[in-house]
Amino acid sequence: MEKTPAISLLVAIVTDDVSDRALDIAHGEGISGVTMVPASGIGNPPIKTFFGLTFQSPMTILFWIADGERANRTARKLRDELNLDSPRQGLALTLPVDQIHGLRLQGPTDHQTGPGEH
Repeated sequence: MEKTPAISLLVAIVTDDVSDRALDIAHGEGISGVTMVPASGIGNPPIKTFFGLTFQSPMTILFWIADGERANRTARKLRDELNLDSPRQGLALTLPVDQIHGLRLQGPTDHQTGPGEH
C-alpha cells in the first residue's frame, strides 16, 4: 500500500463556469487559501465552430496546499461533483510536496514550515 504524502499540492483545472463550485468543494473539505490563475486550452482534437474557428473554453487553474489525505479526498470529490471523468470537463490531481516554506498548515498533521525549521 502506498504511503500518502504528508503535504500535497492539489491542482484543479476547470472551466470558468464551475470554478466557484470547485472553491466551495475544497472549502467544504477544510481547504482554504487558493491561488487562481486564468488559463485557456485546446483539447485534442480541438472543437471546431463556425467557419472552422477553434473554440477555446476559458479555464481556471486552482492551486491548494493541504495535508495529503485531505488533498486526495478533495481531488476525488472534485472529480465526482464536477464530472471530471467526462471529456473536456477539466482535471484534478495531487502532487507530493517535499518542502514548503512560509506556510503553516492546520489540521491533523499540523505541519509548521518556515524559517529555522529543519
